[in-house]
Amino acid sequence: MNVGTYRVRYRDVYSAGVVLNSRFLDICDEAFTEYFRALGYPPEALYAVPYNGALAHMDANYHASASIDDVLDLDVTCDHVGNSSLILTFSFTREGAKVFTGTARYVNIDDEGLPIPVPDAVRTAAATS
Repeated sequence: MNVGTYRVRYRDVYSAGVVLNSRFLDICDEAFTEYFRALGYPPEALYAVPYNGALAHMDANYHASASIDDVLDLDVTCDHVGNSSLILTFSFTREGAKVFTGTARYVNIDDEGLPIPVPDAVRTAAATS
């Protein structure tokens, strides 16, 4: 699911003029928020369900560099819904060419940081996206 675009800014790059690898993870965080917004869950609604997805694991693949003023298309898909976790794949492209892909496992946690089941409403929305 396309969740929007991201324009690379000066703050995203380092002295070589390309996006610093860790910034792609920040962009994943923005894409996570926009993914759930597209499913009908802006942040306040997502937390009210309750769903508080804590990043438990991330695999990242860097396919090409990105530079200032590049516009990246952000796509997110849900690959799996488990008892207390979701696996999302992020794909960032520039004019159709892969720049970054990443797969992340988010665990739903309560206020004490303990895993709790993914709510049925979130499970259904993510599974059908």
